[in-house]
Amino acid sequence: MEEEKDIENALRMYGERVRFRQKLNAVQARTDMNVIRQDAADYRSEPAVQIRSLWTTYRTTLAVAASVAIITTFSSIFLYRSYQQSHKQEQQYSLLSKEIQAVKSSQRKLLNDYNGRGRGLSTNPAQVAGSGFLITGDGYFVTNNHIVRDADSVYVQSAKGEVYKARVVYADKAHDLAFLQLCDDSAFRSMPPVPYSFDARPSDLGERVYTLGYPREEIVYGEGYLSSGTGYRGDSTAYQVAIGVNPGNSGGPLLDEKGNVIGIISGKQTTSEGVSFAVKTNYMLEALNNIPADSLKGQPLRLNKKSQLSHLSRKQQIKRMQDYVYQVKVFKHKD
Repeated sequence: MEEEKDIENALRMYGERVRFRQKLNAVQARTDMNVIRQDAADYRSEPAVQIRSLWTTYRTTLAVAASVAIITTFSSIFLYRSYQQSHKQEQQYSLLSKEIQAVKSSQRKLLNDYNGRGRGLSTNPAQVAGSGFLITGDGYFVTNNHIVRDADSVYVQSAKGEVYKARVVYADKAHDLAFLQLCDDSAFRSMPPVPYSFDARPSDLGERVYTLGYPREEIVYGEGYLSSGTGYRGDSTAYQVAIGVNPGNSGGPLLDEKGNVIGIISGKQTTSEGVSFAVKTNYMLEALNNIPADSLKGQPLRLNKKSQLSHLSRKQQIKRMQDYVYQVKVFKHKD
C-alpha cells in the first residue's frame, strides 16, 4: 500500500508540472515579441524606467516561469529520492525474506533435533525404510502395508529434511496398502492441494510411466513403460512395469505422462532385472471407501480430480511433485 501511495503522489506531482508548463506555453503564445523588442528600444536611453516598465508588463510571465522551474527542480529531487527509497525497501524486503526462510529452516531442524527425530532416524539400525506420497494436501498419505506392518512408530521425512510422526489410519492387507495421517503431528502444516490426480481407468501396454521414491536418502527418479496389465503371477490388481527399483521405492507413486497416479509401487521381481510391480489406483480408491468414518474423524477425503501437471514438461512435473513424496521410516521393537 505504501508503494502504491508513493507512485500515486509522484504521478500527481508530474501532472501539476505538466499543467504549469502548459500555462507557461499559453502565456508565451499570447506575448508579441516584436512589441517587446520595440519597447526595449524606446526605453534604451532610460534604463530605470525601462526596467520598471518591463517588470510591470511581464512580471506574470516571469513568475510563472520561476514557479515552473522551482516545482520542476523539487519534483525531480522528490522522484529521485522516492525511487532510491523504494529500491532500498525492495532490497531490504528481499533480504528479510531470505532471513525469514533461513530462520524457518533452522527452527525445523531444531524441532526435529529437540524431538530426537533427526538423530533417531539417522542412527537407529532397527528401522525399515520405504516411500509414500500425499493423497491430500492436509496430510493424508498412502504407502505399502508391508512397510508399516507391526510398527511401533512411523515417521516420514520430506525431500527438505522435515520429519513428521504419522498415524496409521487404515490398512488394506489384501492389496498391500496403508493409509497414514500426518496432520496428527502438530509440526505438520497443510500444503496446497496435490498437483496430480488419480486415474482408475486401465492403462495401455507400452504407456510411458515414471516414479519417484527413496531407494536411498535422497529422492530418486525412474522412468520406463507399462509392460503388462497384470502383476506377479498374473495378479490382476497390479501392473508389471519396466522400471528398475529397489526396496526403498516401495510405496512410491507410479504416474503416466499427464501426471495421473495410475499405481503404487509395491515390489520388484528378484529373478529379473528392471521388472517391478505396482498396485492399480482403482484398488487404492476402493480401499479409501472402506476406511471407517471414525478413523477419519468424520471428515471425508476429497481427492484432486484434475491433474495440474498435464501440460508441463517432465522436469517441471518432477519439481511440482517432489514436495509431496516422502521417505517412510519405521521403528519396530527388537526381540
